[in-house]
Amino acid sequence: MNLYYTGICQLLDGNKALKGEGYYVKTDDNRLLYTESAPLETKVVTFQNLEDALFEGCKRIINNFSISKNNIDVYAFNLYADEYNSFYVYMNTIAGLENTVKKHYPNYSDTQIQSLKYNQGDFAFQFYPSDMGEVASTIEGFERMASDLSYEDEEAEEFLSDDVPVVAYEKKIFKDGHYLAALNVVKRLAKADAFSNLNKTEDFIYYAATGHDYNDYSLVMRKTIDPELFYQCFPDLRVKDEEFKSILVQQANNTVEESLDYWVEAFKSEFNKKSPYQYTKTEYDVFLSLARYSRELAKECVSRLHQKLGNGLEDNLDLDEIFIYVKALEFVVDNSDDEIINSCKLILETLDNESNEISASISKDIKEILNVA
Repeated sequence: MNLYYTGICQLLDGNKALKGEGYYVKTDDNRLLYTESAPLETKVVTFQNLEDALFEGCKRIINNFSISKNNIDVYAFNLYADEYNSFYVYMNTIAGLENTVKKHYPNYSDTQIQSLKYNQGDFAFQFYPSDMGEVASTIEGFERMASDLSYEDEEAEEFLSDDVPVVAYEKKIFKDGHYLAALNVVKRLAKADAFSNLNKTEDFIYYAATGHDYNDYSLVMRKTIDPELFYQCFPDLRVKDEEFKSILVQQANNTVEESLDYWVEAFKSEFNKKSPYQYTKTEYDVFLSLARYSRELAKECVSRLHQKLGNGLEDNLDLDEIFIYVKALEFVVDNSDDEIINSCKLILETLDNESNEISASISKDIKEILNVA
């Protein structure tokens, strides 16, 4: 179980906003600092600036490819934003696929080739921000700063008046914002008819990707690929979608307790027969299905959290379960529901008495749900 990826899905599905006030600043002596307001007379890159740069850079790559000898039977375009905060553009053609199969996979069956067809790592054409022209510096600057922030565990000293700024990036770009930028750009490219000069196949698809296959196939790719075309390209997923729907239908009359118990067990391992991963679905899909219980789910999660946390976190073997209940609350908490809010605040009091790293992490998540400091 990795609920981090659920947060990415929430962001890309429009159920979570980018967060982070202020700016990260790179100084002339190569330090990374934080400030609440952008330094004067300094280049400032907002989330929209980064998205715009990616958009222009991708258009340049597409245009250059369209006038190359390789512009024949293009069947896929992908803007890939990975967990290391890097961007790549992938494209492939039928000839590129055939050459890859001939060179590396000569004994592959038709089924295996169909799977290989959309594996970006085997695409014949890969491009980098350095191929994006004059906007490259903006994108590469983000990649470097994101890498530094990761190294610094996203902590930065305060920017002071005697520090000399070189560039400032809006804080909310970081912590998964690059995934949203990539998805927005692919949508914009389609709307701007940017693929029109490509010699495309009838089943040409364009999509963003995060590098997490379950997220990509269950949500991200479907944001830009027509459903029927999606199933044409990935026929096995039509079957898996139906199987997952069947599971949800079977649970339609379950109590909230029964459904929670089922999915808590399913989340224990991606190899579990109950796991949504068996259907190429994610925890996010499950939380969306549980949201139908609304206030009932909130009450049950709060009740279970009180029970789990009442005995203290030391030697608590149910931490995964605790984080599941907290995450589920994100989908159903109504901040006007005083009973639920007050119950959550009692949980915060319990956590404050623990004073350890785990309790602080749980407390932070609950405070974000309640929008309290």
